Amino acid sequence: MNLCCLSMKKLPLLFIFSLLLSCGVKLPASYHEKSLTEQTYLENDRNTYALHFRSLPLQIHLDNADESFQWNHTDNPVLLKNFRQRPYFHLYYPTDTLILTNRHISFSQVINFRDIGGLQTSEGKTIKWGKIFRSDNLSGLKKNEFQKFNDLGIESVYDLRTESEIKDKEDRLPETVRYIHFPTVKDNGDLLTQLKGKVINGEISEEESIKLTLDLYRGSVTENLPAFRELTYKILSSDKPVLYHCSAGKDRTAIITALILSILKVDRQTILNEYLLSNYYRSTKIEKMLGKAKLAKVIKPHLNLKVIENFMKVDAQYLNATFEIIDQKYGGMDKFIKNELGINDQTRSLLINKLTY
Repeated sequence: MNLCCLSMKKLPLLFIFSLLLSCGVKLPASYHEKSLTEQTYLENDRNTYALHFRSLPLQIHLDNADESFQWNHTDNPVLLKNFRQRPYFHLYYPTDTLILTNRHISFSQVINFRDIGGLQTSEGKTIKWGKIFRSDNLSGLKKNEFQKFNDLGIESVYDLRTESEIKDKEDRLPETVRYIHFPTVKDNGDLLTQLKGKVINGEISEEESIKLTLDLYRGSVTENLPAFRELTYKILSSDKPVLYHCSAGKDRTAIITALILSILKVDRQTILNEYLLSNYYRSTKIEKMLGKAKLAKVIKPHLNLKVIENFMKVDAQYLNATFEIIDQKYGGMDKFIKNELGINDQTRSLLINKLTY
């Protein structure tokens, strides 16, 4: 009798355990592949770096390295372990010198932090590293990571979130960094909470989730244009490294990035590829969130996982919606930059000279 009762008591626990095991969500392979393919690149995992290259350089020089760094001309990748500063490699080729550092910067709880440097422009120039950074919110930045953050030389941080989004998720920053609250969309208070409630209750369809996201991207260069114009100017006019972010670093942050890269004459496909990196760096988080949502369907059966994924991911059609408005309403990117962002050809050339080599 006791054994029977004991077994009956264990059944709910076994059910919950088996349910947890079955709630993993595997995203499509595209989430785990880098959208931005670069022949030569530097990967970063904490203080370990791996330099990959296809075209063999004649010589490799590492800034801020002691005499122990040696390249034996056969290592590929070149491994750099326990290097506490962000490394800058100089790869010497017969006709060119390539400067390289890590695009993604690893922090424990800030997962979408990256440098927009290293991208090639349509004029054959390269955007300078260490000048403009983008990220998700910095509420998870640890105090023991402040020195690593300071080593990047970032002087100003622009927070694009509304006050409602910031509540209980304030940025954690070193005291030396200037924090600027710069919301780029209207603060609609509890509308975000209401939207989450509708998602949980299955009141938003897949089509509606896509439309809402497309409206955000279109609105950035229509009803929210003044804020995006001013922020773009502030970032580009800074003489010190700048970082900007929203909540996840994937939508409003992406639109600002697309405008900046367009001003510097990066082609549209490269801009899209850089944009889609957010799926790669956020893939683990998205899988975890979808796993929790799958488990929540036990008590909220109308919960639609695809709707949640649509809100959490980035998609080429989202950013293309911004480009389409620019093309259709403003006559193309060059006219938009000149007439709507207020950057004439002379100023644009100065910015290109300032931020590329």
